[in-house]
Amino acid sequence: MIKQLLFVFIGGGLGSCLRFYFSIVENSTSLKWIPTISVNIIGCLLLGGFLAAFHKEQMAHHWYILLGIGFCGGLTTFSTFSAELFMLIKSGAYSSAIMYLLLSIVLGIIAAAISYMAMERLLSSY
Repeated sequence: MIKQLLFVFIGGGLGSCLRFYFSIVENSTSLKWIPTISVNIIGCLLLGGFLAAFHKEQMAHHWYILLGIGFCGGLTTFSTFSAELFMLIKSGAYSSAIMYLLLSIVLGIIAAAISYMAMERLLSSY
């Protein structure tokens, strides 16, 4: 259990650092939620592939804990997403709030599905 917690800790720290980097680099537009949606979609894409590899027994459990749970968990930002969505609604930017909500959910599901299916197909060819 200690080893698993250490993997989550290391992966989460790396994911959080990358998320912070995205917030600095991409936060120059007027659409302040672009960094959050970017890391969330990237995280969904990565997690879909990691999950498929783990399910196909091509990724060891400790790697899934490090990368899937730790890294993707640190990278993606549901709490930030929720707070940003609330602030859009509070400020009356309803069309931006709806677009942000729908794009996050739809693109996140599509990214996870594409990655899962691609990794499943790739691993089936071996």
